[in-house]
Amino acid sequence: MLSRADSQALLERCVALSRADEVRVSLSQDDTSHLRFARNTPSTSGVAETTTLSVRSTFGRKSGTATVNQLDTYTVEGVVRRAEEIAQVSPEDPEHVPELGEQEYARVDTAPHEELEARLDHMATGAGLCMDAARAAGLVAAGFAQVSDGVRALGNSAGLFGYQRVGRAAFSETVRTPDGTGSGWASTAARNAGGLDYETTSRTAIEKARRSAQPRQLEPGDHPAILEPACVANLLRLLLGDMDARSADEGRSAFAREGGTRLGEQLFPEFLDVRSDPTDGEVAGVPWGADGTARRPTRWIDAGRVASLATSRFWAAETGTEPLPSARSARMAGGERTLAELIASTERAILCTNFWYMRGLDPQTLAYTGLTRDGVFLVEDGEITRPLTNYRWNDSPIRVFANALELSQPARVGGRGGRSESYVVPGMRVSGFGFASISEAV
Repeated sequence: MLSRADSQALLERCVALSRADEVRVSLSQDDTSHLRFARNTPSTSGVAETTTLSVRSTFGRKSGTATVNQLDTYTVEGVVRRAEEIAQVSPEDPEHVPELGEQEYARVDTAPHEELEARLDHMATGAGLCMDAARAAGLVAAGFAQVSDGVRALGNSAGLFGYQRVGRAAFSETVRTPDGTGSGWASTAARNAGGLDYETTSRTAIEKARRSAQPRQLEPGDHPAILEPACVANLLRLLLGDMDARSADEGRSAFAREGGTRLGEQLFPEFLDVRSDPTDGEVAGVPWGADGTARRPTRWIDAGRVASLATSRFWAAETGTEPLPSARSARMAGGERTLAELIASTERAILCTNFWYMRGLDPQTLAYTGLTRDGVFLVEDGEITRPLTNYRWNDSPIRVFANALELSQPARVGGRGGRSESYVVPGMRVSGFGFASISEAV
């Protein structure tokens, strides 16, 4: 990993080489290790080092970007020249804004602080524990662990420079019954490999696999539901992704209303609170947006009100507001009860472990469709009474969060494909969730 000083020297060299009116340079480096197992047997493992250097050159309002994955002298000069060539033949951008000058960025070290040997040992030991537990239970396990140590740096010809170390670790496991009718899933996320809780993840996945065998059908419909943190994180990601001022101002999003936006509107229960903070070291992220705008502590939902909408520099200038980068990590406040206690207090609901294959249906309502996976259960009088077949669901994150009745204690989530690692969220009991149809998939 390049140090702060070495990263700054590299970016300044690119700027010095440039003949453009303006130039922006970004650097991304990652040292990533993974370990995968299936059928209770290790299958693949490896260590990959990746580097991406991206140069954006601008002449007047014409910009071009080129990217390379090597940092030798010849390649660095070549990418600067290529970006200039692309810019010269590009059309003018009517929404171009000048590069930002020097910025003050929050400095938070989220690096793993873990030697490679220790990282690999943690991963191998944890995976071995999971496979041994599955074999002992007479079940079949598959899992994937991935840990990365990275650098992000940004600089430009106006004197801007930012540097951030980032570390992420996540592990997820799926356990199946031998007859193929039961499947359980669980995950864990942390800053480094040593922080991953393999034991709890394994125990949870095994228990759900056993409980979910031989599922029965329950008619689809708008049922009360308990959504585990992985489900909540997926829905929150979709919600935050739509919280954009321009699309709302132009009537293109669910946060638009006649004559304005829903900024300041009470859309959710008062106990709903979502914020992002670049100084929060528990969830990985960088303290700047794509164009270098500094991220700051932001309340996105405050006591159920829509408190903020992301705003680009161009749209901020158009509307006389302040620019605000979108959230790439977030923390949602929770309640005092554990998820088990929340279940125990529920009269009747469908408990969902995880969502997958979510696709947008209608941007005006933020309607999405998706599938449940790896553990759906009926809760009656505070107890899990029987496993249910999976569902296709159709619903809007806005409606789901508006239907919230109670929250469990928050936890950092390790989602499928790494998409939820930067969220700390609770489980959530809702008065209604749109289970659209039965899915025969396990």
